[in-house]
Amino acid sequence: MSLLLNWASPKPLGTPFRFLLSSSLFSNLADGILIAAGPLLVASLTRDPLLVSLALVVQQLPWLVFGLFAGVVADRLPRVAIIVTGALSRVLMLAVIGALVLTDTINLPILYIALFLVGSAEVFTDNAWTSIVPDLVPSKELGIGNSRLIASQTVMNQLAGPAIGGAIFAVGHAIPYGVTVVSLLFAVVLVSRITSPPVSTATTGPIETVRSVARVRRDIARGFAWLWQNPPVRTLAIILFAFNITYGMTYGVLVLYAKQRLGLDDAGYGLLLAVSALGGLVGTALYGRLERRFSYTSLMRTCLALETVLHLVLAATANVIVAGLTMFVFGMYTVIWATLASTIRGRAVPSRMRGRVSSVYFLGMIGGMAVGTFAGGLIGQGFGIVTTIWVAFGASILILALVWRSLVHVGRAGEVRADGEAAGSPAAS
Repeated sequence: MSLLLNWASPKPLGTPFRFLLSSSLFSNLADGILIAAGPLLVASLTRDPLLVSLALVVQQLPWLVFGLFAGVVADRLPRVAIIVTGALSRVLMLAVIGALVLTDTINLPILYIALFLVGSAEVFTDNAWTSIVPDLVPSKELGIGNSRLIASQTVMNQLAGPAIGGAIFAVGHAIPYGVTVVSLLFAVVLVSRITSPPVSTATTGPIETVRSVARVRRDIARGFAWLWQNPPVRTLAIILFAFNITYGMTYGVLVLYAKQRLGLDDAGYGLLLAVSALGGLVGTALYGRLERRFSYTSLMRTCLALETVLHLVLAATANVIVAGLTMFVFGMYTVIWATLASTIRGRAVPSRMRGRVSSVYFLGMIGGMAVGTFAGGLIGQGFGIVTTIWVAFGASILILALVWRSLVHVGRAGEVRADGEAAGSPAAS
């Protein structure tokens, strides 16, 4: 057990990181259960591709409404307190959904409203979570720290969670929501053990409570300005937005693809998601070795090329084994890509701006997912779900061709110099 703990959270990462990692395990278990149980609940209420995909859009919509404000909050208030408050808000709403399902009073309009409120809490929680990691982990160890957190996300969010969610949903539709409530409460207890690091005030003056619309607008504008004046960080944000559109197109109809084209049942859909998580574990195990051997640019190019091929294979096959192998590869490169993107951003963006810059990133990522999911639902409704995936493949080829050369500058921004500083960090410029 000691060897496993030291591998998962090496001593250089520090004790606060261990609490963060432990909390992440429980939080991502809850998210993973909902990844399977959520779409299955919607699919039990409707078979319309547009209405199924709309559930995901509704949960992502709060990023468009509150995303930028959440970035200001993350730079102005204790980040641990934000995480705890957001998690408890999610507990309340998920308990309500579970009660409505248990009493058979749930319907699509009520579910959409509840998902919007759950998504609103996630906006503030996820932004603060992302912003606090570089404050707890030394820059030189940030890649390893991010890979361990993403591993926890992979194991719980994509492997254990979906498998459990699909299985217990088949037993009782309300059970997954009770389990997620308990899991989130454990996460709250663990993250509360961390002392929230102070936010740097080097250029922004004393930390103030957000009290006026004008101040919020000014802080948001500063975040946008910082991002726009840093080409590698700006380019990475654009890439994430574009590829999340194509990913959202396929992901939004994945539950229908699994049921209608692959012939899987509810538990089978959960296992399909779990297979991708197994690939993620392989990606986590390989990340440290790959980071030492290859440049960030080469790794990022490979990941995006593999994502493009993913759409092609899924569109062309109706074979469960081929689809499963494809999802395995998807999980492997997704972990590597996510670790690279998080590490580049964590090293290049100073702590005082991290909440606002992260909010722009999340806005682009979730906004891209929302656009892609909605577009995919429309295409699926009119032309079939396979056509949706073919369109995602064609769009991915075009985007990859446009950003191929730009990835050189993005990759260099995240690489660590001999003195331990990031090449693209303020200290290095």
